[in-house]
Amino acid sequence: MRIVTWNIRGLASEVKIEMVSRLETKLQVVFGDLITRNWGDDNFDFRYETAVGRSGGLITIWDKEYFQMNKEYCVNQFVVVEGIWLSESWEGVLINVYTPNTLMKQKILWDEMIEI
Repeated sequence: MRIVTWNIRGLASEVKIEMVSRLETKLQVVFGDLITRNWGDDNFDFRYETAVGRSGGLITIWDKEYFQMNKEYCVNQFVVVEGIWLSESWEGVLINVYTPNTLMKQKILWDEMIEI
């Protein structure tokens, strides 16, 4: 299982990645062609949460050959995908989180995540 997370500045690698979580995209809308240009082919699925103003924005992308999503939950500041890693027969939940800067807002976010 190869999972990578990186800031929007990019990744330079020859390794085939199975899943990616991107932070700070600052995007209001995400289209499949943008993901195709980053991913390199069209054998992917993705979920995203838009930026709020000039902050945040999350994208989680995966290779459909390796991961099968069963459930999703996307809200402001996090993207949750639940599914099966097909090559490992492993069921799991992956969370891509953009946390607020203040402790009070972080507590609210973590409390919200616990509820799911």
